[in-house]
Amino acid sequence: MGSKLVKFDILTFAKARVIGKKVVQKLDIGIDDSTIQDLWAGMTDDGSLDFLFTLPERSTKTPDRVGWMGDFKPGDEEYTYLAGVLVNHNTPVPEGYEYRDIANCEMAIGWIQRTEDDNGGDIHVNASEHISKAIQENGYEYDSTHGFFEMEYYSYERFNVPEERGGNVILDFYTPCKKQIK
Repeated sequence: MGSKLVKFDILTFAKARVIGKKVVQKLDIGIDDSTIQDLWAGMTDDGSLDFLFTLPERSTKTPDRVGWMGDFKPGDEEYTYLAGVLVNHNTPVPEGYEYRDIANCEMAIGWIQRTEDDNGGDIHVNASEHISKAIQENGYEYDSTHGFFEMEYYSYERFNVPEERGGNVILDFYTPCKKQIK
């Protein structure tokens, strides 16, 4: 399966918080590593994800979820993957859960669609590459002043519904950015 960028925008992102459960992921893992999928499956099985969907401060009413990838510093061999939901910035964190805050920033948002061919690579592995290319083509660059992170956004309507129907899913991918200085 391949992937392609089907929509791209740069928007002002209001500060928010991600609440969920985390794993520390090695950078040199292969595409067949199931650590992150196992985290999502465990959260579904133990009710953690359903609990997060009941938080009244969630950013959406639909069961959208996010995968925040950060705590990375250049030279590191690993990063944190936080599986959870996006909530208002001052939402209390329930016991047993982790959180990361996201500051106000300009955010590149790309819709990456899974395709039947192999072009564009795996939707998850190549999402950052797709959005980085679009950022540069639009005169922007990655902005690390808000922390080294990127975020997968699993829209229920664009990801879960097509997946359940056997269609081509769309993964939203968020990256902080700033206008390039020339």
